[in-house]
Parts: sequence; C-alpha cells; structure tokens
Amino acid sequence: MPITIVFSSEKGGVGKTTSAVNIAMAFAVGGYKVLLVDMDPQGSVRFSFGLKGPVANGTRQLLTDESISLAQLTHRSEAGPNLDHIFANFDTLSQEREVLNTVTEPTVLQARLEREAQEYDFIILDSQASTSMLALNAITAANLVILPLQCESLAIKSLKRYLKAFRELQNRYNPDLRIAGVLLTMYDRNMEVHRRICRQMYETLYESVFTTIIPKAREIPEASALGQSVITYRGSSIGSTAYIRLAKEILDKFKLRPEQASI
Repeated sequence: MPITIVFSSEKGGVGKTTSAVNIAMAFAVGGYKVLLVDMDPQGSVRFSFGLKGPVANGTRQLLTDESISLAQLTHRSEAGPNLDHIFANFDTLSQEREVLNTVTEPTVLQARLEREAQEYDFIILDSQASTSMLALNAITAANLVILPLQCESLAIKSLKRYLKAFRELQNRYNPDLRIAGVLLTMYDRNMEVHRRICRQMYETLYESVFTTIIPKAREIPEASALGQSVITYRGSSIGSTAYIRLAKEILDKFKLRPEQASI
C-alpha cells in the first residue's frame, strides 16, 4: 500500500512545488516507485520537468472521468527511473470551474488512488495554495502532510491559520491524517531574520519541524528553469543534498524504509 504525501500551504511562493518535485525524484532515485500528481491548476510540475505543451489527459480526468484509467493518465518520467507523473491540465479558468462544479466532496481523489494506485511505494501530491475543493481533495487523500514554510513572519501567520483548518479536516474526513512536519525553505543563514524565525519555529514546534532545512541555493531555481529537478541537475550541490537528506529523514521518522531501497 503506497504512502501518500502532500505538500500543502495556504501561501504561495514557499517552495511547495519545488519540494514536491525534488522529494519525488529523491525517492525514485533511491529505488522507490513513485507517482507525482499535480493538483495545482497552475500546472507548475510539468514546467518543472520541461514539458511546455498541452496535456490532453491529466488531473481533470483523474477527478472527473473514471472511464480513463490511471495508467492512461500517467506519463513516465524521462528524468530518471521509477517516477511517473500525472500533470495538471487546467488550461482555462472555465475548465477549473467545471471540475470544481463536478467534484463536490473532498474524498474523490482518495477513492481513485486507493482503487488504482496500489503499485506505487509513494504518491506525492502537489496541492494548490488555497482551501479550494482541489486542495481539500489532495489533503484528504494523504497519509502525511508536509508544510513548506519560508522564513518570514507572514508565512508563520498563514501556518497558524492552516493548522486550525487542518484539525477540522482531520476530524471530519481523515482521522489518520498526520502532519509529517514543517519544512523550512529558502533559508539564508546570513540573514538575521531567517535565523531568528528558524529558532522561533524550533522552540515553539519542536519535533514538528524537520531537522533538514532547504537552503536558498541558486542551483534550485536554475534547475527548475531548465526543466529539471536539482537532484538530476547538480547531484552534489547543497540544494540536492538537502532534498536527499529530507527524504532520508522522512523514511526514518516514519519507519518507511524497505530493504531493497538505496536511500
């Protein structure tokens, strides 16, 4: 049975998609079979892998058309072994509204993945930065929620609001849903405000904050601009090693490491 991890935040620009892409690649390179699903209408995952053309079948059909099998919706990654994608294909606002009008319950994605995605070790979901029905479906379908947090005061305010909404969702739809941890991103140790917020987060939330911190490193946005993960772009860089370290931390924290994997 796969472990489903969603990267979720109410605030955009915190490294959510970048983290989802790179964790998916870290697990895949480590020997796990991974499905990466883009639940964000912006479709940033496909651009992160250099795919600029339209996608005929993707997240829209995943949520609304069961006559199209999961296998027909997946794209095998050219970036590395063991990684499949389902790309977002909301090309117009009307297509997004059509899905929102059709999908009225937050358990649609969960039911579809439970029926058809059992061959994977991990399913990684990149959620929309909102509380829309698309975002609720992504969160409800997950076992673990990772909350990327940029080291700034506005991000902390949005985190507090998110945690309240999370408890409501957990109580109503998925009592087994857990927060895997808060992931500090774009950290610049030369900035005093970043160091202060980092200390504040560890002092307040303790073990709820990942030990791994994603640094502000130029190779991370460079890789994204070139349509690659930072792991395949510059495998020995500090950005790449941070995401590989995060993958290991997730595996160890939740005892998810099978013997055959190499991470």
